[in-house]
Amino acid sequence: MSYMSSASSAIRVGGLASGIDTDSIVKQLMSAQRIPLDKLNQNKQLLEWKRDSYREINSKLVDFRQNKLSLYKSSESLNAQKSTVTGNTSAVTATATAGATGIDMSVTINQLASKANTTGDALTTSDGKAKTSTKLSQLTNDTGATEYKLKVNNVEMTFQNSDSVTAVISKINSNSEAKVSATFDEITGKFSITSKEFGGTVNIDRDSTFANLAGMGTNNANTVVTAAQQAKVNINGTDLTFDSNVNTINGVQLNFLSTSGTSGASKISTQTDSSKVIETVKAFINSYNDLLSTMKSKTEETKYRDFAPLTTEQKKGLSEDEVKTWNEKSMSGLLKGDDILKSAMQDMRNVITTALGSVGGVSLPDMGITTGTYSEGGKLYLDETKLKAAVEKNPQGIITTLQGTDANTGVFNQLYSKLNDTVSKLADKAGTSRFNADATAAFSTKSSMAKELKNYNNDILALTNRLNDRETRYYKQFTAMESALSKLNSQSSSLSKYIGS
Repeated sequence: MSYMSSASSAIRVGGLASGIDTDSIVKQLMSAQRIPLDKLNQNKQLLEWKRDSYREINSKLVDFRQNKLSLYKSSESLNAQKSTVTGNTSAVTATATAGATGIDMSVTINQLASKANTTGDALTTSDGKAKTSTKLSQLTNDTGATEYKLKVNNVEMTFQNSDSVTAVISKINSNSEAKVSATFDEITGKFSITSKEFGGTVNIDRDSTFANLAGMGTNNANTVVTAAQQAKVNINGTDLTFDSNVNTINGVQLNFLSTSGTSGASKISTQTDSSKVIETVKAFINSYNDLLSTMKSKTEETKYRDFAPLTTEQKKGLSEDEVKTWNEKSMSGLLKGDDILKSAMQDMRNVITTALGSVGGVSLPDMGITTGTYSEGGKLYLDETKLKAAVEKNPQGIITTLQGTDANTGVFNQLYSKLNDTVSKLADKAGTSRFNADATAAFSTKSSMAKELKNYNNDILALTNRLNDRETRYYKQFTAMESALSKLNSQSSSLSKYIGS
């Protein structure tokens, strides 16, 4: 820190009369008195470095919790089932869920589900077919009204005569209560209103002014009204109907794409596939070990008590490399034995320790997950061969152990919850973000460390001002002394002239 002194504006007499090195004396006097200020600045620097260390750890914690555990605990991450389609592969797609029963299915689609739809007459303007940019007032069947009303599914909407076709479509589509969507075909010049839901309706008041304008009114014989229809499907010899074209049957999501026609049935088979589970478990173990290793190294890092942060004066006599080496030792061990991190590691180990035993599913050792030696602090190891065998034998048991049966059970959910407590503690103490994994994110000014840093800044400013005042006083005193000596010397010179004469 550089010290700006108000003494710099004072007139400094450098020992012209006394022969004393005034600057050197003042510097020595102030050097001793600046020791408390140096200590304040060093303590502030240590606190800032410690806060940066917390942010580095918090970044890894948030990333592990928000970006990794949130994925690991999703149902698809441990889905050990895989469905394939043979025969007619264009009529249906099949995606196995984690709860797939493994029953083979023969699927024949006789009719797809469709949504209710109403299409009006072709609309024209004086110079041809209407476009999406056409205003309602430009349509040839415009009645000259200033506004038009549409009532669909008992929801009424109002359009201005100056609204374009695009504006009308946007207003209809943004009204969630109507449960319909609108389109306009520039080729045919026709409005279409379709239910957003399979099995839904498009009940239009055909006497409403917009319905008549759009060719959907009572007197428009060309209006096409299509009722919703169900999908008709035969599965393993049984005729079934569905309101939608996407349905889950025997734990397999079937997406009906087209009728089977002459291509015949689609054959759906489901098998256990361990690759997805192995991929997820390996990713979990790697990220878990990385986080645990980082926290362990920080809490066990050597602390060099003889390497306080360098002052500005101390840095002047050192090279950049020497300063860097010194700072590395100064910053080492700032989180040694930290209670928040030690508690977080213990919580993580407790979750794993519980799952090492019987947990109602498949224990971690049974799926090939074990811990290392005590000195490794709970590091996890994986036997892929054992995991693959466990997946093929009891995939649901692995899901129960790792993902649990609700938000409070399972390794992934429990770690997610425990680390939320740690992230909250760091946020309260260091002002780090609970949701942002950016290691350069700004600190909150409401944390306890932020308040402590503010106090340091206030103390440093107050002490700096006092030292500046003291330095100014020293220079004034020396200046007064030099002035007095100068006058004395002048008087002595005059007297010596008289004596000499």
